[in-house]
Amino acid sequence: AVFTRDNYTCIWCGIRGGELVADHIKPFCDFPQLRLELKNGRTLCKKCDKQLGWNLFRERNPKIAIG
Repeated sequence: AVFTRDNYTCIWCGIRGGELVADHIKPFCDFPQLRLELKNGRTLCKKCDKQLGWNLFRERNPKIAIG
């Protein structure tokens, strides 16, 4: 549903199609009530997902090295 809403386009860089990821804006591990909420999702390409999606997780988890 996130891909359809975002027209299969990365909302960050604008690339359309390719390898896309449905990313949670607020991590579902911290906000389980938002896990399936469409408003908590966004379409990202793999490159943007690595830059945006995982950075918050890494910053909040001291066991994982940033890099």
